[in-house]
Amino acid sequence: MAKANMDAWDGFIGRVGDTVTYIRMGKLVKRKIGISSKPATKDQRKSRQKIKITNEFISPVKEFIHVGMKPEGLAQKKTANDLMLSHTLLNAIKGEYPNQEIDYTKVQFTKGKMQKTTGLQVSLNEDGLEFSWDTDLVKNQFRHDDQLMVLVYLPKLKSAEFETHATRRSAGKYQFSMIRDEDPTLMEIYVSFMSTDQKRVTDSEYLGQMILPAYEE
Repeated sequence: MAKANMDAWDGFIGRVGDTVTYIRMGKLVKRKIGISSKPATKDQRKSRQKIKITNEFISPVKEFIHVGMKPEGLAQKKTANDLMLSHTLLNAIKGEYPNQEIDYTKVQFTKGKMQKTTGLQVSLNEDGLEFSWDTDLVKNQFRHDDQLMVLVYLPKLKSAEFETHATRRSAGKYQFSMIRDEDPTLMEIYVSFMSTDQKRVTDSEYLGQMILPAYEE
């Protein structure tokens, strides 16, 4: 068993060939595995399913978490993927094997020390989603040019739509356009704020679940 090189890590957790990569005690570990004739235990099957679910969940949002988890990653000397994987595996999976699934209310896409913004709201309109928030500034916390970050996760499509630099804090609102599909689209909605130098960010906030209606012919 050996500690893997975090700088060269591609973010994948799980088995490839005769090696397996996983996080233990906050450290990335990669080890060789042999062929076992023994059937997997229930705990092993449960762990493997959690890893599979987490990898599939993170895949479409890697660009977003690279930005949103970077400040905390630098502080802890970990990669953004490391933080995201650890948090999801430990906190954001619910249910019992074999019916485990992501708990979208507990997912965290950004993590940092910036104070949370008050008055955050989202509403559905003809063009997609409209976000609004209080624009009052807090000394040593908020600046008018802080950037709004928006992420809309689409569980049924296993994809996500997002903006890492949507608009300035001073705008007070933002229209996030969504293209309607032939079927209604289930959306899980998250927002954060980040400083323009990307050194400070809020923990992401879950604003709830909404359904985007199908387009009308």
